[in-house]
Amino acid sequence: WTQNALDALRDAVNKDTKSEPADIAPSSALVLCCGPGHELLPIAKILGPTSKVLGTDLAPGMIAAARERIELECEKEGNIIYKECITTEVGDAQDPPGAGGPYHVIFSAFGLQQLPRPISAVESWFDRMQPGGICVFIYWPPHPPKITGEDDSPFEVWGDLVKRKLGKENKEDPWDENIQDAIAAAGGEIMHDESIVHEMCWNNAKDLFDGMSRAGPWHALRLRRGDE
Repeated sequence: WTQNALDALRDAVNKDTKSEPADIAPSSALVLCCGPGHELLPIAKILGPTSKVLGTDLAPGMIAAARERIELECEKEGNIIYKECITTEVGDAQDPPGAGGPYHVIFSAFGLQQLPRPISAVESWFDRMQPGGICVFIYWPPHPPKITGEDDSPFEVWGDLVKRKLGKENKEDPWDENIQDAIAAAGGEIMHDESIVHEMCWNNAKDLFDGMSRAGPWHALRLRRGDE
């Protein structure tokens, strides 16, 4: 999924640079909920070594991991030219930092669904963007589409049981139904909107729970309730 988002950004930037003079081509990016920084170097490569890429995350531990990743990745041959253009800092994606902006590019991979007010977050993202800028985000929807033939699969049944135990059954707010209106109200134009399906495989129920609660849509709930 993240690669899908990066590909969409690359396509949008390439299209933009073909129609815009080089001196106003996309050159600054804000990467929200950057986590351990997987997307920072790829985005810098998309924009070029003279760009400025800022990665932010609410967790200081994630920012430390992102800085370490960038240090290691930029030691590899061919990557050193991107080291100076990538920075990271602790920041709240609900109200992104304005310093360094407005930005030509705003990017977020699987951060939006973890925010307390995702619609107002999207509106604030567009406030930080240059006129004619590019915003690419991918998120885990509150009601993922059912895959035909999997309604009674072991993991589907197990997931429903866990949701009931946690008091989550049928209580998810379908906030993403209002995203298009929020983008339009902020003066944005939707160039591409797609529900992308990829296969997800788990070895067992424990791996599923750990994946969903440590790096997936149940992560915020796990932080609130703890491991016990």
